[in-house]
Order: sequence, then C-alpha cells, then structure tokens
Amino acid sequence: MEQKLIKIFQKAKYEADTNLSETVWRAITVRGRRITQFKLWVFALAGFASLIGLVPAIKILSSDLAQSGFYEYFSLIFSDSGLMLSYWKEFIFSLAESLPTMSIIFTLSSVFVFFLSLRYIMKQIIKNQLYPAGSLTLSI
Repeated sequence: MEQKLIKIFQKAKYEADTNLSETVWRAITVRGRRITQFKLWVFALAGFASLIGLVPAIKILSSDLAQSGFYEYFSLIFSDSGLMLSYWKEFIFSLAESLPTMSIIFTLSSVFVFFLSLRYIMKQIIKNQLYPAGSLTLSI
C-alpha cells in the first residue's frame, strides 16, 4: 500500500502556475479593499444615525430638565449664596435628584457613538486605508 502511494505521488508531480503568486496577491488586495470600504460605510452609517438621533435626544433632554425642576434648583445658586453655603449638602442632593439621568445617558451615548465613528472614519481617510498601500505586484 505504501509503495503504491509513493508511485502515485511521484507520477503526479504538481507544478504550480507561474502567475499563481500574483493571482493570490491580487485576490488578497481586492479583499482588503472590500473590507476597508465596508468598514468605512458601516462607520459612516453609524455616525449619521447617531447624528440624526442626537437632535431628538437633545430636545428630550431639555424638556426633561424643564419638567424636573433642575433649572429652579440651579437658579438658587445665584439668588442667595449665603443660604446655599449653609445648606450646601441638601442643595447638592436636590440638584442631583432632579437630574434626568436617562435622558443624559441617551444624549451622551449618541454623542459618544458619533465621535467614535467620526474618529474611525478619519483614521481610515488620514492613513489612506481606503485602498491598501500594497500595489498589485508581489515582492518576495
């Protein structure tokens, strides 16, 4: 059995195509281009969606701040500073309690996603990663 396998492999002598390395390199660079373009579009869509979502988030945050009474508590700082110095702990707790935390979290997360996607888009553009730096020639 072993001798038969040796004879079969000796007869089969595989010869690689002369352009095989260039074909493989071209396929690798095309795949790299597609991946970087896909990443660019995903980051652009995420940034655009977060920018669009930022407008209602800010409107919701401002209305929640007005409904919670945060502005009234905050205006007390400027009205009577002597009273605020004596009751500063209670004042800080009242201010913190009146903050609309979910609206703030939603708005800040939209801002974070926008800036993160903008960062990745700029990184792709600045470092010229839209099209990989390698040419279609293979240098070994």
